[in-house]
Amino acid sequence: MSAEQFKQEQIFEEVCIFWREELGLEKPFNPDSRIDHHLSNDDFWESIGLKEEYDFADIISGLEERFGFSCIDEEWNRAFGLSVRRREEWLQKFAPHFTFRRLVEFIEKHVQPISFEPISLLGKTCLTAGIFRGIEQLVRQTNPTATRFAPSTPIHERLRGATLQRFWNRLRWMLDDQIPPLPRIKISSRGFWHSLFFKCGIGLLITIWRRDLSGVLAGIATTFALLIPVGMVVAFINQVCCRLPKGIETFGDLSRVLAAIIEDQQSEAASCSTP
Repeated sequence: MSAEQFKQEQIFEEVCIFWREELGLEKPFNPDSRIDHHLSNDDFWESIGLKEEYDFADIISGLEERFGFSCIDEEWNRAFGLSVRRREEWLQKFAPHFTFRRLVEFIEKHVQPISFEPISLLGKTCLTAGIFRGIEQLVRQTNPTATRFAPSTPIHERLRGATLQRFWNRLRWMLDDQIPPLPRIKISSRGFWHSLFFKCGIGLLITIWRRDLSGVLAGIATTFALLIPVGMVVAFINQVCCRLPKGIETFGDLSRVLAAIIEDQQSEAASCSTP
């Protein structure tokens, strides 16, 4: 599995997953859709006055982290006109090209391909060794401060928490999601508003019964009071208790699992091409 893995179709699929999982924006789009038309939540939340809208400049770091590359602001500005202050000028010069296709092309240009091709050891071709070499490259991109490691090194000694999550997300993308995601707890804005509406609903019933606004106010206060500690607990769990799939403890374990997946893919491709 070489640089051919980084195809525009694959990058677009990962962008769709990023928009859905990281931003919570589920309105479907195609490669030619304008990005600025897909930076806010769905019509239901907008209709009740709780519209949540993202600034593309704030999404950039998440995209760079997701795809494992980094660009200076000037490159993003040249491609998408982010530094243009006058909206009329931006709409005229950049809006027609502010599409997901353009974003995919930008990512394709900057992302660094990683090879999982077999390498030769003692005169024999070894796929597992080639995959381990590719994993070394991916770890260096994900965590430049990581020290050298051997196949027997436990993964958690080099990658933990958010760094491990970034490494795993990129690996899943490269393998077309052939490995399972890491377990992770997420707090969505939708869940927060559902909780707030529920508590306010209960508070409203108390208000009607007691003829006192204290119930509604207590519901709102409780929701906001719990938001910070719950968020801190979830962040701590995701940071410290990021478990690996069963059977994968070391980088050697991971290399062997990936080798089996790639061999199955190659066997399936060969059988399909056989008349």
